Amino acid sequence: MKKMTLYILIFIVFPITLYGQNDTLNKKVNPINDDTYLHPIDVNTPYTLKKGEWFYAQSFQTLPLPGWAFVGLTDKLTLQLDFTPIIGGFFVEPHYPLPSVSLRYKLFEQKNIRPTFSIESQFFHIWQSLERFEVDKISLYQEGSYFHFKTMFGYEIKPLYIDFSIGIDYINKMWWEQDNIVINTLTQNINPNYSIGISYRPSKWISYHIATSYGATLTYFENAPRKIQFSYGIRIAPFYKNRFGILRNMRLELISVNAWFNDIDKYSGFPLPLYPLFYWQW
Repeated sequence: MKKMTLYILIFIVFPITLYGQNDTLNKKVNPINDDTYLHPIDVNTPYTLKKGEWFYAQSFQTLPLPGWAFVGLTDKLTLQLDFTPIIGGFFVEPHYPLPSVSLRYKLFEQKNIRPTFSIESQFFHIWQSLERFEVDKISLYQEGSYFHFKTMFGYEIKPLYIDFSIGIDYINKMWWEQDNIVINTLTQNINPNYSIGISYRPSKWISYHIATSYGATLTYFENAPRKIQFSYGIRIAPFYKNRFGILRNMRLELISVNAWFNDIDKYSGFPLPLYPLFYWQW
């Protein structure tokens, strides 16, 4: 996996980055520094998409299934649909879509010392026991409904962005198994979550990020409560001056994800910021 990611970076990312930044013939540009960031490196921001604005992300981890999308229903209300479980649910018992939807509503924007403030809720349901992922040969299973509620605050001190979130997670049933032996179980459990993130956007084509969180997150090791996570990485707009919209709107996130699972006292992650996530925002 690490070797494949390195090949991608060397043979694809760097050449297209140079190509994209040197295309000066096109008058249309879409720089990254004025994008709306919703979950940079898996942290929560309080910002919402404008009405009709779209975001679509694709991870190698979910292929061949589609990724997830956000759409601005209004300037203050953003809807997220996770197509991976919705479509993937048809391929596992009992062959129903696994509903996964979230809504974020912005109550007010930053003014003087008052931060931008939003609330977000997510609902996810698994019809019967499903293995989510594995950590050091210990498998995480979940069954039933998952729900989270988060309050989010953010300050823009351009080019610096500081984001906070705090909330709760509810999990109907979650357990860890090793060699078919259950070693830890949570049932109808409520846990806190929080995140703190800092983003630095010094240019039109790259931004830098660092974040820490406790509890369930959206993108990596998603919907797993009671974990500690530390992430850092960059976002790149390699084609922001390209004449073709599909390239001009493309972004690449390279992230280091480090997660500690307290229930089993194990670590899993990607220590260097090389794990790629492609997304489009328009």
